[in-house]
Amino acid sequence: MTAKQPGSGNLDIHTDEMRRQAITVSVNWFLWVNILFSLFILGRSYFSTDPLTVVLHRPTHVLEIAMVLVLAASSGVLFILRMAPDPEALWLSQLAKGTVLLLSLAWALAFYVFIASDDMRVIFPLAALLLFTALISLYFDARVLLTFIVPVLLSILLSSVVYDQIPGPLNAVLWILLAALLESGRRMLNSWFLLALRRSEEKRDLIMQLETLASYDPLTGIANRRTFQQQLDNAIQEATLNGGELAMIMVDVDHFKRFNDHYGHQAGDVCLREVANQLSSAVRRQGDCVARLGGEEFAILLPGGGRDAALRVARRLAWRLENQAIAHAASPVRPHVTVSQGVSVWKPEMSGAVLIAQADAALYQAKEKGRNCWQEFDAQPRPD
Repeated sequence: MTAKQPGSGNLDIHTDEMRRQAITVSVNWFLWVNILFSLFILGRSYFSTDPLTVVLHRPTHVLEIAMVLVLAASSGVLFILRMAPDPEALWLSQLAKGTVLLLSLAWALAFYVFIASDDMRVIFPLAALLLFTALISLYFDARVLLTFIVPVLLSILLSSVVYDQIPGPLNAVLWILLAALLESGRRMLNSWFLLALRRSEEKRDLIMQLETLASYDPLTGIANRRTFQQQLDNAIQEATLNGGELAMIMVDVDHFKRFNDHYGHQAGDVCLREVANQLSSAVRRQGDCVARLGGEEFAILLPGGGRDAALRVARRLAWRLENQAIAHAASPVRPHVTVSQGVSVWKPEMSGAVLIAQADAALYQAKEKGRNCWQEFDAQPRPD
């Protein structure tokens, strides 16, 4: 098991993902506002002493239909969002975007009826409130925001031209100011949104780097002692519960101090990295753990593997180092880098400390036998 260094992260992908999640949250408030506004319009139509008079063959019930559509769509989508088992599902964000478009078309129809009915008093305040509501809810996604704003404004503009309700200079300035405020507000809110995302991405990268530093050896990139101990505890728990096997190999580079003295510490670091690579290549299963415990001492944990699996890995490691032939002129064992290995096999009710102690004892026996070999605990060493 080798370390996976965290990347800087793709901010664009993260931003798109956050926008997708944000719309399913913020659209809730937007839908409630649409419900309140549609109820207001329906109540105004029924209870006002000055009811709307629709001209040019545009009957009043068109407005009612539009408001009932807003009310039904908003209520239905709110119910779906509340009952959805996965609030971050992709289809929910697509539903929210589609609902925004539907509401926009319904309000565009309503403003058309207002203008056709010569009911101009409600146009600007209602449009301003709706558009600022959309801005607050949808500022983080310009396309979705425009999906709501553009049909409403186009309906007001075209209807005003058709029914000769073109606003005077003062009203025109108000509409221009409204558009300018919407765009400047969107830019400001979106800049804050992107800044928050960048800070979040930086914190996430920092956390990943800290986790890597806490879990992996910075020199070799493999697991460190802390991670190895966690893996060992988990493997023992798993083996105890399921009656599985577990084996460990303690590995020590032979005469590494002489290597450092002869070649220098920089070459020693290169040697340790290469040994770590060979250890990682010697294991075959995904759950196996290779760790550097400190200095030139390494360990291999084989969850689900017994004595035979451990001996195969030990033989494979010795063979790979033999073929790699990292020069070690100061070694009295071989002219290249070799390792001594101690093998221990877990038994039921054995603690991790005992398993490590047995592997250490077997490693000591391997060194006593002349190094460059592997030794089972309480067994005769087997020369390479």
